Amino acid sequence: MLGIAIVAAFLLLGQWAPQEQPALFDQFAIVPARFDFGAAGAYQSVTAAALPVFGHVFFHYGLFHLAMNAMAYVQVAPYLSARLGDVRFLAIFFISGIGGALAFIVINQNSDTGAVGASGAICGLFGAYFLAVRPTPQAAFADPQVRNAMFSFLAINVVLMAFLPLPIAWEAHLGGFVAGALAYLAMAPRRIAGPWG
Repeated sequence: MLGIAIVAAFLLLGQWAPQEQPALFDQFAIVPARFDFGAAGAYQSVTAAALPVFGHVFFHYGLFHLAMNAMAYVQVAPYLSARLGDVRFLAIFFISGIGGALAFIVINQNSDTGAVGASGAICGLFGAYFLAVRPTPQAAFADPQVRNAMFSFLAINVVLMAFLPLPIAWEAHLGGFVAGALAYLAMAPRRIAGPWG
């Protein structure tokens, strides 16, 4: 349902042509300078600031942006949703989105460059996914195969993206990944021992 909602927002709001919707993207983009509440042009209320923090995940700069995020989303969403249930899955997604937004704001203080997209939240799903592929997070951390996959994911989606001359918010990827992993640790299904341990 979440993926459908993101695609529906894309279609209904005409996001395939973002240049024709500047006011809409301006309203929902994470713009770090606007979170300096003592500065001119800053958000005037918590509600106004919360709108992009939550809403940016439903906006994408064109079809290619949406397609890239959709391909990543479908790799992990079905497994995590089945393992966690819908409520905890949605919680991890939005916690990751918020974590990504906060990282982008903190690392780019006073910047007027905005960011939209679900990539930070999806990176958080990957952070949770890596911990969910073994019976417990401890077992996942102990498995070299899982650790290598996790470090490779971060190397590509954070380190490499930080050096490429592309408008990609690697800061949101990092913040989302960390937030998603921490949220999974807090919400992971507990393995219950049976009568024989």
